[in-house]
Amino acid sequence: MRQKSDFISTAVLDTLASLGARIRRARRARKLSLSDLEQMTRIHRSTLGRLELGDAGVSIGVFLTVLESLQELSDIALLVSHPETPRHLRVAAPPELDQDF
Repeated sequence: MRQKSDFISTAVLDTLASLGARIRRARRARKLSLSDLEQMTRIHRSTLGRLELGDAGVSIGVFLTVLESLQELSDIALLVSHPETPRHLRVAAPPELDQDF
């Protein structure tokens, strides 16, 4: 039987590990233990530990709940701010023209 990680790319696994590490740093910067975060989120410590290790089996709902508890959820909104426009088609605002001829 194939494992779940057999279907997940290395890029995704690396990103999950990076996100987990960033969440751990954010938690520690707030001087919160896993037990503290468990009480805040009502998510078991073992699941929180798996999240911080980048476990691909942790649901997106858990990630978002933890980010909300750490007051970091607004960063995710930036990722999905214009879902109707593919990223490669998004155009930056044109620079202002100098009107002094």
